[in-house]
Amino acid sequence: MISPLDPTVVLKFPLQVEDGWPPVAVEALPFEPTDRGYRALVAPLFVKDLSVGDIILATLEDDNLVDSWSHVQRSGRTTVWLLRQTKTNQIDPALAALRALGCNSVRLDSAGCYAIDVPETVTIRDVDSVLNSLDSSVVAIAFPSMRHPD
Repeated sequence: MISPLDPTVVLKFPLQVEDGWPPVAVEALPFEPTDRGYRALVAPLFVKDLSVGDIILATLEDDNLVDSWSHVQRSGRTTVWLLRQTKTNQIDPALAALRALGCNSVRLDSAGCYAIDVPETVTIRDVDSVLNSLDSSVVAIAFPSMRHPD
């Protein structure tokens, strides 16, 4: 049971694993309980269409496992995913440059997965200028939750 006094709660999102991907069956993410639902606190590595600041309603099973969820309110923040496809030294400098712009990042190094939270105050043009420095044969880029205007 989730206590309304807890400052954060971890919701567990089951993932559909096909041919070993994603490398985990459940992604656990911290949320802030609000009177309208749960506010996402970090960028997800595997849950599509979810960004920091989104407020969701979730139907929970035992142990905070999410059976289903929907948006109450989408934030203006974008989530970007990077997937390391082969050994490279390009990712850490790119993440550092994105953090210098004001972005936040989450990583699962063992799987080569990275999520970038792009606040509304950071332009996609600036993010793209950093991402364009990455070799696409080494690092795949996806925008699973694009909220910024083009």
